[in-house]
Amino acid sequence: MRLSRDDGGDVESNSIGNQRAILQRYAREAGFDIIDEYVDDGWSGTNFDRPSLKRMLGDIDDGKIGIVLCKDLSRFGRNNAMVSYYTELFFPENDIRFVAVNDGIDSAKGDNEIMPFKSIINEYYARDISKKIRSAYKAQALKGAYTGPVPPYGYMKSPENKYLLIPDPETAGVVRRLFGMAASGCAPYTIARTFTDEKILVPNAYNKKKHSVGFKESNITDTCWNPNTIRGFIRNEVYIGHMVSQKQSTKSYKSKKIVRLPEEDRIRVENTHEALVDQETFDLANKCFKAKRMPNKHGFVNIFVGLIKCADCGSGLQYVYPTKSIPSFGYQCNRYRHYARRLCTSHYIKYDNVYDIVLQKIQQKVRFVNEHRDKLAEYAQKLATQNFDNDLKQVRSEIEKSQRRCRELDFLIQKLFEQNATGVLSDERFVTLSGAYEVEQKALKTKIADLQNRLSEQENSAQDTLRFFNLVSKYTVITELTAENLNDLIDTIVVHAPEGQRSRKARKQKVEVNFRFIQEKWFEKDLSL
Repeated sequence: MRLSRDDGGDVESNSIGNQRAILQRYAREAGFDIIDEYVDDGWSGTNFDRPSLKRMLGDIDDGKIGIVLCKDLSRFGRNNAMVSYYTELFFPENDIRFVAVNDGIDSAKGDNEIMPFKSIINEYYARDISKKIRSAYKAQALKGAYTGPVPPYGYMKSPENKYLLIPDPETAGVVRRLFGMAASGCAPYTIARTFTDEKILVPNAYNKKKHSVGFKESNITDTCWNPNTIRGFIRNEVYIGHMVSQKQSTKSYKSKKIVRLPEEDRIRVENTHEALVDQETFDLANKCFKAKRMPNKHGFVNIFVGLIKCADCGSGLQYVYPTKSIPSFGYQCNRYRHYARRLCTSHYIKYDNVYDIVLQKIQQKVRFVNEHRDKLAEYAQKLATQNFDNDLKQVRSEIEKSQRRCRELDFLIQKLFEQNATGVLSDERFVTLSGAYEVEQKALKTKIADLQNRLSEQENSAQDTLRFFNLVSKYTVITELTAENLNDLIDTIVVHAPEGQRSRKARKQKVEVNFRFIQEKWFEKDLSL
């Protein structure tokens, strides 16, 4: 007996209870002794690795049974190749009588010519159901619906809508804390160890307790967190309110082997549910995780890792220890050092110089914000409303004007078609006028696209300015650099090749300190807008 979703709308007539009643009555009327029942409820007929089927085959090998009864051939399976193997080879070789009651198949009555055709039809039915199920899941994914059996850790399914995620009061706080720790520079191992020490249930254990689902058993305790689990959380966009579906699939409706789908084949829908963390925290957490800050054998933690870059080749600068050729601690282009010296130069700079330059830059920005706090607050308010910026108003006005003209041209072109169709306008005149209108409309559409890009850039700039204010406002004074305040404020530190290397006194080297969300030239703005 077997039942699964590949039986489509025929679930009621194929219920396990209905199958049992039919088979028991048939066995009783035929005078068969029932040795055992084999039930695979919830297993696809294309899968011949079903637990009860394997147990039945084992009992056949042990000589315990001599007859196999099924309600119909599809209950035994929907994989034509496997059905043929068992009904034409395995059963006959083991002297097994096979009976599919409703299909009128009985191997004791000789070859049944209709059985191969029924088997093929059963397989095609499974294939068709598989296509329909995949299509239904894709349609739900395109709408941003969550179709998984168990919600992501930190969420629960809405009681009113099973496809909508809402924060889980029991675990949402754990997720927010995890991202907060990651954004502050904590390594995955540190976060995992903290949660383990506090005996917080791991996601699998929590889901087993909450949803009673059959997760794989593990010899690891229910409160032992793995750093890889933490990394999976940090990369998952579900926590910023976006749904990314169709990440994996099976090779075919027959094979249950899971394969990861490439990024371009996945379905991504934004703002489908309430976010647990904001975009800024998410980005900062991912940025910090890409930089490894584990202490080395000297006990040194490189706070600039992931931030300091080569101006010429773009690769990171690696921390180097004093040698005969390099007299002090510093940084050197990683590409030059390890890969291709002919493609880049050393770009060497002392660690202390980088530290002093960056600290000075940050202190300047913090001091600037503190000294102009009132003006900045007023400026931030104006940015939020965006009513002060005449340029933005002009851009929006130009977009609206161009869009109106585009609609007018659509109407005029339509009228030309009608006049030409009725003979009022000659073909030659129609081609001339419609061509001119279409050229004008094409130019307008290009202009609208450019203006919209310009508007978007300016609006994003306003938002980024507000974000920078909020970041710097957290600090009243910074006396030392840490991984936390560096990743909070700095985007990149770009080191240029030195000039005048032969003479230390004449040696000059440019270092750009790029802050998050804002450019250096912004500080030259007039704040009395």
